[in-house]
Amino acid sequence: MNNCIRQKRHAVPPAESLAIFLRAYAESADSPAASFPHDRSDQVYSDYAVVFDTETTICPSQQVRIGTYRVYDGKHLLHKGLFYDPLSITSAEMRLINDWAFLRDMEVISLSEFVETILFKYGYVYRGAIIGFNLPFDISRVAINHASAKGNKKYPKMRGGFTFQLSADPRRSRLQVKYLNRNSAIFHFTHPEKQLTTRGERNKGSRVQAYDGRFIDVKTLASALRSHRGGLEKLGRLLKVKTQKHKSDEHGGPITTEYLDYAAADALTTWECYEVLSDEYRKYNLPGTPIHLINSEAGIGKADLKEMGIRPWRKMQADFLPELIGIIMSTYYGGRSEVHLRRTTAQVLYCDFLSMYPTVCTLMGLWRWVIADGITWTDATEKTRAFLEHVTPDILLNGDVWPDLTTLVQIRPEADILPVRACYADEPQSTIGLNYLTKREPLWYTLADCVATKLLRGKAPRVIQALDFQPGGIQPGLKSINIAGNDQCRVNPSTGDFYKQVIDLRSKVKRQLAAAIGKGAHEDEIASLESQQLALKILANATAYGIFVQVNVDDLPEPAEVNIYGAEGKAFKSSSKKRETPGEYFHPILATLITGAARLMLAMTERLILDEGLDWVFCDTDSMAIAKPADMAEAEFLTRAKAILDRFSKLNPYAVKGELLKVEDANFALEGGKPSKNLHPLFCFAISAKRYVLFNLDADGRPVIRKASAHGLGHLRPPYEERNAPKSIPKPAISLNDIGIERWQYDLWYKILEAALAGTPDQVNLNYHKALNLPAVSHYSATNPALLKCFDAYNADNEYRNQVRPFGFLVALHAAKLANLPGRQDYEVDDAEPERQRRRALSPFAPFESDPEKSAHQAFDRLTGEPIERHSLSSYRQALNQYHLHAESKFLNAESTDIGFSQRRHILATGTLYIGKEADKLEEQLYTGLDEEALIDYGPSPEAMDQMASRVRDGIAAHGQRAVARAAGMSLRDVNQASRHGVPLRPKVLIRLDRALAKMG
Repeated sequence: MNNCIRQKRHAVPPAESLAIFLRAYAESADSPAASFPHDRSDQVYSDYAVVFDTETTICPSQQVRIGTYRVYDGKHLLHKGLFYDPLSITSAEMRLINDWAFLRDMEVISLSEFVETILFKYGYVYRGAIIGFNLPFDISRVAINHASAKGNKKYPKMRGGFTFQLSADPRRSRLQVKYLNRNSAIFHFTHPEKQLTTRGERNKGSRVQAYDGRFIDVKTLASALRSHRGGLEKLGRLLKVKTQKHKSDEHGGPITTEYLDYAAADALTTWECYEVLSDEYRKYNLPGTPIHLINSEAGIGKADLKEMGIRPWRKMQADFLPELIGIIMSTYYGGRSEVHLRRTTAQVLYCDFLSMYPTVCTLMGLWRWVIADGITWTDATEKTRAFLEHVTPDILLNGDVWPDLTTLVQIRPEADILPVRACYADEPQSTIGLNYLTKREPLWYTLADCVATKLLRGKAPRVIQALDFQPGGIQPGLKSINIAGNDQCRVNPSTGDFYKQVIDLRSKVKRQLAAAIGKGAHEDEIASLESQQLALKILANATAYGIFVQVNVDDLPEPAEVNIYGAEGKAFKSSSKKRETPGEYFHPILATLITGAARLMLAMTERLILDEGLDWVFCDTDSMAIAKPADMAEAEFLTRAKAILDRFSKLNPYAVKGELLKVEDANFALEGGKPSKNLHPLFCFAISAKRYVLFNLDADGRPVIRKASAHGLGHLRPPYEERNAPKSIPKPAISLNDIGIERWQYDLWYKILEAALAGTPDQVNLNYHKALNLPAVSHYSATNPALLKCFDAYNADNEYRNQVRPFGFLVALHAAKLANLPGRQDYEVDDAEPERQRRRALSPFAPFESDPEKSAHQAFDRLTGEPIERHSLSSYRQALNQYHLHAESKFLNAESTDIGFSQRRHILATGTLYIGKEADKLEEQLYTGLDEEALIDYGPSPEAMDQMASRVRDGIAAHGQRAVARAAGMSLRDVNQASRHGVPLRPKVLIRLDRALAKMG
C-alpha cells in the first residue's frame, strides 16, 4: 500500500492563457426586479382533501390501469374507492375488482368519473387539497391531453411547464405543472375557457370564483421537513406509519387480489405520511405560509423569516444600484471542492466544521444584515491595504476580526491564489479551481478571498480600491417565534444573533437526544427530539446561505434583450433566451460574503496543516482530510493534527465550547457496527473533487469502507439489487445510509480499493458481476417540453393513451466510444470553424422499459431520431471503466493516470465572459449530455471585446496570419477577418485567437 509522501513545494508554474468566467447580474425590461410569490390572499380553502395514486402499464406509455383514492373532510374519511381505465382492464379483471371492492366497502368508478366526481368536485369546486406522492406523475396519468405551458403576466413562472387537460368539459379548468427539481414542482389551475357560474347563479348575484388550487406532494413535504430523499416505502418506514407500503412484482401482469391490496395501501400510506408531516408542520406555527406553499427546506427558512416579520432586502432597498449588484455578483464563487492527493492511499484525519455557513454568519454578525432596512457602503481602500499586509492566522483565530471582513476588494491579480472559473484543459464546461491568477485588468473579490491568498501565497494582493459594506437600521415590527413550535426554542430576531441561537438550541436538543438514547427512553421521546434537532438544522442551513443567491430561470420563446451588469460597474446589452429573476430573499452581498468566509476557513486550515509539516488529501465546502506523512509516527501525526483543531476551538462562537473543526465519526473504531470513542487509523483514496472513499483496514489488510461518494454515479440505475450483490465482496460493516451510497456503488469502490491496495490502481477488475454486461441506463422523467420533444417521432403514429407523456419515465442510454463505432460517419460542422468538421457523439434515448436489454433494442438518437444498434451502446462495465481515472482538469499533475500531489495552475486571463446561473438544468444534462443552450452565456462586455480585438490585431501583425492560424488551429480566412478593423467577430473566436497569441509570446 502506498502512503502519503511529503509534498515537494512547487514554484508558481508558467502561465497558461485562458478566458475566465464571472457571474453577472441581469435585468430584462419585462421582468420585475425581484421575484415575489403570487398573492393568494383572495383564495379560500376548505378542509377537504383528495389523496390518490395510480398504477400503470409497464410499456413505454405507462398508461393508467387502475388507481385508488381517499377523500377526507379534515381527518374524517368520506370516500374510499378505486378507479379504472376501461380500455386497460379485461372483463375478468373487472369482475375481480368489483368483488374485491365490495368486500372492502370501496367504491368503483371509471377514470373519467374519478376526474369529474372526485378530483374536480373536492379538489376544485369544494376548494380542497389534492395530495399524492410524486404528484406530477399521477396528474399526468389521469390527463386526456397536454400542451406546453406558455405562462402569462399573472403566472410567468409556469412557462416551461405543462398544461394538462383533465376533462372534455370546456368549463373545467386545466392544470399546469412545472418541474423545479427532483423533489418539487409548482401547480396551478388555469382559469377555464367558459363561464363557471351558471346563468341562474349570476341572476341571483352569486359567482363561482376561479381557484388556483392547493396541491401537496408528500415527496416534496418529506424533503422539506425531514431532508428525506427516496420513495414512499422508505418514507413510511422512517415515519413509522401504521400502513406500510407493500411490495409487488406484479406490475404489468394480470390484476390480482394481492395487486389491488398493494394499490390501496399506496394511497393510505401516502395519507398517513401526510398526516405525520402535516402535524409536524402545524407545530411550526407558521400561519402565514400554508403547507402547500412549502416546496423545499429553504421554504421553511423563508416561512420563518416571514413569521418574524422580516421583509426581503430588495423590498427594503429597491433603489439599490444595479451596477453595484453586478460588482457583487462578479465576486460570487460558491463552495470550494478539490482533491490534492490523487489516486494513492493516505492515512488521514477526516474533519469538518460545525455548521459552516451558520458559523461564519455568526462570526461576521450577518444576522444584523438580514433584519436591516438596507445596506450602506464606504471607501475602505487604505484600511484594507494595511489589513492585508499584516493579517496572519493568529489574527483570524481571534473572533473579533471577522465582522470587519464585510468588504469587497478590487485587485490586479499577479499570480495570486484565487477562485478562478474557467474551461480548464479545453473542457466544454467551466469549473472553479483555487489557482494562481494573473490578469491585466482588475477584478473584484471578497476580502476573505484576498486574505486567503495572503495566507497561502505569502504576499498581499495589489489593491486598487475597496468598498466596506455595513447594515442599516433594524426593520420595525419584528416579532419573536418558537422554532418548530417548541417554546424552549424561542428566537427574538431583534436581539442577539439568530444563527447563534439556532445552533445553540440544536446543540441542546442533541445533548437531550443522546441522553434519551443512553437511558433507553421511549421511542416516541427519541423521535420527538430527533425531529426537533433536524428542524433546527434545516432552519439554520436554509436561512444561512441558499435563499440569498436564489435566482429563478425562465425559458423564453425568443431571445430577448437584457441589461448585463458585471465587474466593470456599468451595463452592456446582451441577448438571451433565458430570463433570470432574483428570488424573494435575494441578497447577493450576503451570499458572496458567506461563501467567501467559508473558503477562508478552508484556506486557514490548509495553512495551519502545512505549517505543522502535514498535508491534505481533499476538501469539500466544510471538510478537509488531513494527511499523515509516510515518515511520521502516528502518535506525532495525531498530536499535530489535534493541535490544529484546538486552535480553531477558540474561534467557536457558540454557548457550548469545544471543537469547531470536528473529528468525524469515520475516524473512530467500530464496535457493534457503530463508531466507538477510540480513534482508529483511517485511510483515504481520492480521485477528483467529490470522488473519494474513506476506509479502515481489517486484520487481513482488506478495506472496511466507512464513507464514500456517489458523485458521477448517481445518474445510473443500479445494475443489480442489493439482494443480488456479489458474494465475492464482503458486506458493508455499517449501514449503507451511514456510508452514503447504494450497494452497487459500494461494490465498485471496494474493487477500486482492492486494485489500489494491490499496487495496481489503473487496473480495476470489473468482472465481479454479470449484470455489468447489461446496457448502462439512466431512468429519468420527461420533466419539460424540451425533453419530451425527443419522442416526437415515436409519438407521431400513436394515439394519446399510447404516447410517451409528460413526467413519464424515460430511458437514457450511453454511447460507446466513437472510436469503437464501426462505420460511424455522422458529422456536424462547427460554424466557428467552417473548414473543420468534427464528429458528434450519439445521444441514445429509449421508451421506458424495466429491462435494459429491451430498452437497448428500442434505442434511437435524440437529435436525428434514427435507430441505434445494440453494439453502439455502452455496457455498465464500459461506462464505469474510467471512473477511477477521472481527471481533475482544474489542476496540474491531475490527468487520468497521474498519481500523487496535484499542483495549482497559473492562469493568465485573456478574456472575461459573463454567465448566469450555473446550476440551471444540471439534472437534465446528466442524462442528455451537455446542452450549450442550457448555459446562460452573456458574453464579454464591449470594452473587453475592444481590448481583446486590439491585442489580436497587433499579435497577428507581429506573427503573421499563417503562423497564427496554425497556432490557433483555425482557418486562414478567420484569422484574416480578425486582423481587420471594424469586422465583427464572435467572442469565442477572439478568445481563441487571444489565447493562441499569448502562448506564442
